[in-house]
Order: sequence, then C-alpha cells, then structure tokens
Amino acid sequence: MDFPTLVRREWGAVTFVLTVLLGMIIVPLALYFGNVKPAPVSLPPAASSARTSSPSLPPAVSPSPTPSPTPAPSPT
Repeated sequence: MDFPTLVRREWGAVTFVLTVLLGMIIVPLALYFGNVKPAPVSLPPAASSARTSSPSLPPAVSPSPTPSPTPAPSPT
C-alpha cells in the first residue's frame, strides 16, 4: 500500500494527527500571547490631556474681624 492510497483510505486519522500537531504549536503560542501585558504608552508632555489646567479661582478673602469698640471708662 502506497502513501496516497493510505491517505485516501485513512483521511480521518491523517486529519486528526495533523490537527493535534498544529494544536501543539498554536495553543502554547495563544496562551503566551494572551498573558503578555502591554507596555505602558508614554506620551510627550505636550500631547498629554491629563496635564490640562483648569482656571483656578483666587483664594477667598475672608474679612478680618474688626475689633469691637471698648467702652471708654466713664469719668466718675
């Protein structure tokens, strides 16, 4: 029995073996690349939107307490 005849008669077994061999390569690669964390992206400071400053209000001026007038001593 030659190879083409064997493949024609046993195409299911050949397909199974090829699927297993491909799976032995593809599954570990998928697991590896699925668990790789992406590197942090560094943007130049001018392009960063996190550094936009909002207009700030001036600090509220609290009035200084005025001294209460002390009654002048009455002449007695």
